Amino acid sequence: MIKVKRQRVRKKEVEKVFNSMKKNDLLEDRSEYDQEDLKLAYPNLNEKEAKLLYLKIQKYSKVQGKKKIASN
Repeated sequence: MIKVKRQRVRKKEVEKVFNSMKKNDLLEDRSEYDQEDLKLAYPNLNEKEAKLLYLKIQKYSKVQGKKKIASN
């Protein structure tokens, strides 16, 4: 039987990276990244953290897109 090491999700670390992107106006650019791109760009994140960051960015981009459409 193979033991699988569970990855711990450091939500504060993900939030820190997300807020840094937001502060530096990089979220629109990073919305084009997939999970693997985020993992490469932020090597301190593990697989699960990269996935969480990816989902946060996509959710933020979707909300911003709706706000842009509503304001036009």
